[in-house]
Amino acid sequence: MSDQNEETRGKNVRENMQVQLDELESLQAMFYNPGEVKLQDIEVFNLIQDYVCGKTMSVPPRLAFTVNVPIDNSKFEMCISLCYEYPFVEPEIVVGNCLLNRKQHVELNKKIGEFLRGLPKGEPCIFTVISWLQDNALDYYKQEKPKITPEKCQEVEEQVRYWIYSHHIYSKTKRKALIDLAKELKISGFVMPGKPGVICVEGDARDVIEWWQTVKSMNWKKIFCKITESNKEDLKGTNFLKFHGFTEQVFENRGPKFNHMDMGEFYKYLEKHNLGYIFKDIFGVEIKTP
Repeated sequence: MSDQNEETRGKNVRENMQVQLDELESLQAMFYNPGEVKLQDIEVFNLIQDYVCGKTMSVPPRLAFTVNVPIDNSKFEMCISLCYEYPFVEPEIVVGNCLLNRKQHVELNKKIGEFLRGLPKGEPCIFTVISWLQDNALDYYKQEKPKITPEKCQEVEEQVRYWIYSHHIYSKTKRKALIDLAKELKISGFVMPGKPGVICVEGDARDVIEWWQTVKSMNWKKIFCKITESNKEDLKGTNFLKFHGFTEQVFENRGPKFNHMDMGEFYKYLEKHNLGYIFKDIFGVEIKTP
């Protein structure tokens, strides 16, 4: 029975990936100018083709690509990642444009998420989302910039550190979006991909909150902020922030799919930044050190 279930699942994955390749081909036919459709990894694309054709039995990584949608003399970058179950589950989509500010990016991607959740499952939907974007994108230009008074500029900003726990973090599209947004907001920390996924983000409170609002609006199986730290009691302190920049940290993959991180190495990394105490709070167990 187990072998039969595995065979059925493999057949379903192949069928889904064939649908994904067909949809990608249609997108390439529509957006045919150089750079409008870009594969994230050509080797992954080749592996998917071999898998669909039955040349290999190993399930390849997920398909990910970018569509640069021309709208009103500008281009909206739509980063797309398709899991094995697509089109029966929602695609992961993050949209960006250099003319939009952070608030506009948050609202646009939130609306796209809501639109996706309202679409019927089982049918390819990338074209539908692109059509929605073409019809609605320009609405997000028309927002007033907040006025900053001299008094606000002189205020000492509270700094916070969020420890975020996710069921898993695999998608390269999401991982890139996390890093790019952190750089844009000039906040620091790290993301540890795999299963589970852990993110630490720190900086001025309003920037960290804005980053978190954007990130949690993405399509996740399960993600939540588990621990919040603050320098509220010592606003003029200089030692609260522990990281320089926002980076991805991978610690010797373990497990049959190489998707589980080495927790011992992760603990050493935290200790190096004087944050070893947080390990037990995140995972509920103490690390065994030699």
